[in-house]
Amino acid sequence: MKNALLISCISIMAFFPSCYFPDQVRKVNCAQPEDYTYLDFYHTWKIPVCTTSLCSTYTNIWKELLIERTTLTEPYFNKHFEIVGTEILSGYKGDFIYLEFKIQNDWAIAYSGDRFVIRIDEGNSTFPEIGLPKGSYLTKEEIATALDHRGFDSRITEIPKTGPLKFSTMNEALAALIVEAKVDTLCFNRIILSHHTSTLTLEAFAEYEDEEDTCIDASIDLITGRTHIRDRPCTRIWGQ
Repeated sequence: MKNALLISCISIMAFFPSCYFPDQVRKVNCAQPEDYTYLDFYHTWKIPVCTTSLCSTYTNIWKELLIERTTLTEPYFNKHFEIVGTEILSGYKGDFIYLEFKIQNDWAIAYSGDRFVIRIDEGNSTFPEIGLPKGSYLTKEEIATALDHRGFDSRITEIPKTGPLKFSTMNEALAALIVEAKVDTLCFNRIILSHHTSTLTLEAFAEYEDEEDTCIDASIDLITGRTHIRDRPCTRIWGQ
């Protein structure tokens, strides 16, 4: 059976150079950044914390709703979360609050953001089925209704999985991901609060050697250790 697979693979390599055995370690290359280089983007573009009474009121409502709608506790929130930016935005026929926050669990650090409507203009005719009042600032209960219907692009991050990290260091998590991906190395990209797994996730990448325009994206859930791995065409910048 192995001989037949080898012959089949060799016979089509001219047309499919990426043909390989399932247990074969594929060679890749990439440039490894410093561990926390990815945070520079957030440090550069983060918004300041708004200190008005209106911002404070709706920031507190956000915190209460976040805790109520997830498995978080207030002590866990106070230990692992930091609000780094808040802003009241006017547009889309109403007022909204946008919040940026940092979440840190041991060595894993990520940034994310939420937003929700706090006042609907009188002339705003969207989402009539929700039945929210117009022209006045919304209560916590009314905001919860908007969130339930995803009305006015309102959202609060879902974070159902908390607890200790599965890996003691970033390099340990990356090493586990390399084994699962069956490649000889991967380069760390960033840590995110994944909207798919709702937990801290490490992302990595590389480009395959001798496989034209083929790259690998890989991620690992830092709580459960589950991985997601996919090959894709490499994204190239024009002229490079």
